[in-house]
Amino acid sequence: MASPQTGAGDPKRSLELLWREFEPQPSRPGPKPKLTLDQIVEAAVALADRDGIEAINMRGVAADLGVGTMTLYRYVPGKGELLDLMVDLLSRMGEEPDLSGLDWRARIELLAESTWEVFTEHPWLLEVNQRRPVLGPDSLAGYNFALSAFEGHDVSTREANLVVTAVMNMVTGTARQYLIRDSTGEGPAVPEAEWWQAQEPYLIKAIQSGRYERIARITDDQAWDIDAHEAMRYALDLFLDGLAPRMEASRKKD
Repeated sequence: MASPQTGAGDPKRSLELLWREFEPQPSRPGPKPKLTLDQIVEAAVALADRDGIEAINMRGVAADLGVGTMTLYRYVPGKGELLDLMVDLLSRMGEEPDLSGLDWRARIELLAESTWEVFTEHPWLLEVNQRRPVLGPDSLAGYNFALSAFEGHDVSTREANLVVTAVMNMVTGTARQYLIRDSTGEGPAVPEAEWWQAQEPYLIKAIQSGRYERIARITDDQAWDIDAHEAMRYALDLFLDGLAPRMEASRKKD
């Protein structure tokens, strides 16, 4: 089954909805609307959290809201545009944190940790293809915060983008390896513990064959006892250690 993708709907309609604060809102005669767009998007996110991204469709969201499917189409053109709104919502930072006293490294760490938290709470987001993003207010707010790490440094926007991209790739890649959920319907037929047990006799024979001498020399039972956050932080910390000389050399003189 193809991965859901941002930008798959009508980009003009998605952008109009995302940036509705800048659009004139026509007054409509008649009864007050039953729902708000925010309620619909929040309900869709809750449905994906509960049942996975494959459960997202207009009928399912409408059912959770207790309205008819056609009611939703008065607010959102379709599933593609709804997904764009959901992804932007999960980029929300709220009010930008107080940056006083936070150096470049602390700000990048905050960006990485907040992104990790989003993936932890909404692992279905890892299944969404965001190669073609539809940039809304919350997405831009996140990028705007990321750029704060380079204030006071003589770093080009291109280099800043490379740094931010590298950090996001580390966070997203590690999250995808550890946090992504099994597919429903076409997922594994056995529980994970049983899945590992099935491999054990083959792995023992492979190592005893002498073909994998380096693996055979491993005696540390805790060698693979690595949790998801630890794996992410290890990569991030080493990257930031390597970046530190460049950032210190680029610091602007007062």
